[in-house]
Amino acid sequence: MRELERVADRMIYGTDSEWNMNIHHFDWVPGVGLYGIWRVYEVTGEERYFRFLTDWTHTHLQEACIQKTVNSTAPLLTILELYRKTGEEAYGKVCFDLAEYIRKDAPRTVDGGLEHTVTEDVDALVNQMWADTLFMVCIFMARLGKLSGERKYTEFAVNQLVLHQKYLWDESAQLYYHGWNGSLRNHMSGIFWGRANAWTIYSTVEILAAAGDFPERGEVLKRLERHVQGLGRWQRENGLFGTILNDPGAYDELSACAGIACGIRRAVAGGLIGSSYLEIAKRTERVLPEYIDEQGNVLQVSTGTPILASAEDYKKVRLCPTLYGQGLTALALAELV
Repeated sequence: MRELERVADRMIYGTDSEWNMNIHHFDWVPGVGLYGIWRVYEVTGEERYFRFLTDWTHTHLQEACIQKTVNSTAPLLTILELYRKTGEEAYGKVCFDLAEYIRKDAPRTVDGGLEHTVTEDVDALVNQMWADTLFMVCIFMARLGKLSGERKYTEFAVNQLVLHQKYLWDESAQLYYHGWNGSLRNHMSGIFWGRANAWTIYSTVEILAAAGDFPERGEVLKRLERHVQGLGRWQRENGLFGTILNDPGAYDELSACAGIACGIRRAVAGGLIGSSYLEIAKRTERVLPEYIDEQGNVLQVSTGTPILASAEDYKKVRLCPTLYGQGLTALALAELV
């Protein structure tokens, strides 16, 4: 509990202005941190976390529609939970408005997947599907469908999950690639990036939990188990995972470790995979507290990482505390309370 609250308090009391730890804007980096804070509130009941989230939403809600992108949808995952708890109409309106944009107007790749759009001014992501999208958009859409009873949102999330699994999965490695280029018909540098696999396993479990039955559910479940087997295969002796999962020369990366451990634990708890797989998560969870400093910073987290040209480029990505490192670690530790 002590480590969990340190990690969350670092986010709510921080005054950072740098991209990696600045929670006061509407984008994916704050979005992952916010959802970690929400889970800490759920398991601790500490009102300071709820107050922070409602204050943040009151301040930043009007920013939701300024830049409509995949990445900037991420805060809606927490805003939807606040809507569920409070019934505040303004929260619900933003959730439904953005969900309709995503469903009807957000750019698609030639393969039908959501194009991974970002708030930064780049044009190099055309026709690209990234694993990140499942967390930034699809958990929110699946939960909105469940909460509202409007199946169109659930079906959208399920369809995107199936497409991302189809195009990013590698059966031989039992891992997911970082991304797929629909124009080039390849995985670009072909890297099994650690955080991509964390986004995928956590999102798969959460979408399955919200979606109920659908025609492809059996196949998704089979691939989930195969993925967990693959993660166990590539887990390191120290219990951690590399920023490139199948490369022993890649550094340990803690946001990937936290997301993977949390995804596996929640898959077991939800009855989606057998309890024997829990040991993979436990091996990581034992190590996580060693990477939280006295100020609550989660260490050994890679900064923002686009799809890079080579494995060597991934290995050179700098390490620094980030809100998504804090958020994913909070999610993992919250499961242990």
